[in-house]
Amino acid sequence: MSWNTVWNRRTFLSALAALSGNAIAPRAEASVAEGSKMAGIDGSPIVPITSGLGSTGDIYAELGVTPLVNINGTVTVIGGSVMKPEVMELIRRGNEHFVLIDELEKAAGKFIAKLCKSPEGCTGLVTGGAAAALVVGYSAFMTEDLEDRLVSVPDTTNFPRNEVIIQKSHRYAFDHQIRQTGAKLVEVVTREEMIAAINPKTVAIHFTNILSDHGKVSGPETVAIARAHGIYTFNDASADVPPVRRLWDYPAVGFDLTTFSGGKDICGPQASGMLIGKEELIRWCLLNMSPQEDRIGRCCKVGKETIFGFLKALEIFVNQDENATLRMYDERAETISRAVAPFGVTALPRQYNPDALGNVTPTYSWHVDPKKLNMTGHDVLQALADTRPVGIGTFGADASGMRGRKASDPKKESAVQKAKSDVPTRPRREQVDPQMFGFAVWQLKPGEDKLIADRLVEVFSKARKA
Repeated sequence: MSWNTVWNRRTFLSALAALSGNAIAPRAEASVAEGSKMAGIDGSPIVPITSGLGSTGDIYAELGVTPLVNINGTVTVIGGSVMKPEVMELIRRGNEHFVLIDELEKAAGKFIAKLCKSPEGCTGLVTGGAAAALVVGYSAFMTEDLEDRLVSVPDTTNFPRNEVIIQKSHRYAFDHQIRQTGAKLVEVVTREEMIAAINPKTVAIHFTNILSDHGKVSGPETVAIARAHGIYTFNDASADVPPVRRLWDYPAVGFDLTTFSGGKDICGPQASGMLIGKEELIRWCLLNMSPQEDRIGRCCKVGKETIFGFLKALEIFVNQDENATLRMYDERAETISRAVAPFGVTALPRQYNPDALGNVTPTYSWHVDPKKLNMTGHDVLQALADTRPVGIGTFGADASGMRGRKASDPKKESAVQKAKSDVPTRPRREQVDPQMFGFAVWQLKPGEDKLIADRLVEVFSKARKA
C-alpha cells in the first residue's frame, strides 16, 4: 500500500516541519532559492548546495533509499537512535579545530567518570561502540602496556594468559568480539565450575548483563570469584540503560571494565560507546585502539566530533527527568490512541518494567476489532512499513542484520536479501493475539506521532467493514 495518493515526499517533509516547529525538516531547496545561509539545528549555517549530492534537498531519494520513521527501537540496522540538536551542535564544534586525540580521550574520560559517579580510581573512554569496547578491553587484559604483545594481537599464542571464562547462558553474538582478540572462551554453568575452570592461563571472566537472569552466577558473585583469584571481570551492559542509575550502579559492583552503548537510549552518535574502569586498564585500552597504529583496535577509530557528541548526549541523558521522559512517551501513544479509537481500535494497558534487563522502555499496543476492520495486527504493521515516501517502521530491521549462505547453497544474492527482509516489526512482548499490533515510540522525532496517527486513520478508513 502506498501513501502517494495523499502525500508525496515534499508534502510529507513539509508536514513534519510544521508539526515540529520547522525544527527537523530539510530546507536545502529553500536555501538554494534564497541564495543565502540559514541557521541550522546543529548551529552551523545551512550552506546552499547547487549541484551534486544534496542539491535536490532530499539526499535519500538521490541515492534511491527509503528513509524511515523509527518505530522499531534502538537497532543498529536502521541507524540506532535520534541525536538531539545539542549533540549535533557539539559534533559541529568538534570539527572546528584539530586536537591530539589521546589528550582529548583522557579529558573525556575524566568528564565521564565525574558525570557517572564512577568509583575512586576509575575513568572513562569513548569507544567506537560497545562492540569496539569489547575488542580493546579484552586486548588490554592480555597485552597490558607491553609493546610486543600490543603488536601481536590477535596472535596470543605466547601470552601468559589468554583464556576467558563465560557462563554458557551468557554466550551471545558479541562474544565474537572477544574471540577476535585471540582470547579463548571457556564455558561454565555453575559457580563451582567457574572456580574450577580458573587456571594460570585465565585472564578474565565475562559477564553479559542482559542475560544475567539466565545464568547461575550473579554479577557480584562473578566479581568476588575473580578478585579471589587475581583475574579481571568485564560487564557488557551495552543496552542496559535506562534507568540512568545503572551508569554508576554496575561499575560500583566492582567490575574491572563496564561498557555501555552510546548509540542506543543515550542518543549519542551511532558509532559511539564508552568504557568505565580502572585508570591503568583504560590506559591499556587506549594503547590498543586508534589513533595508535599497528593495533587490533586501529579499526575502532573514534573521531573528535564523535567524542564531543557522545559527551553531550551522555550529559543530557544523565540530567534528564526520567518521569518527564515517560510522560512524553505516554503522550505520543495517546495521540495515536485518540486517532484510532473511532475505528474500533483499542489501546491496551502500557507494559513497562523499569527493572527489566536491556532496552528498558514502555511498550504500547493496540487491539483491532475484527468486527469493524478487515485487518490483522500484521496487516497494520505491513501497511505502516509500506508507507511512502517515508516508511513507518520496517520489515527489514532484523537485529542480526544480513546473513551469509551455507557453503552448500548456490550463490544467490536474492537469498541473502530475503533472509534480511523476512523479519517483521513486532511489539516488545510476545504477540499471541493476531488482532494486536504494537511498536516503540521512544525514538520518534517531534511530530512523528501525529504522522503515524494520520497514516493509521487513512489505513483504517479503507479497511472498514460495511
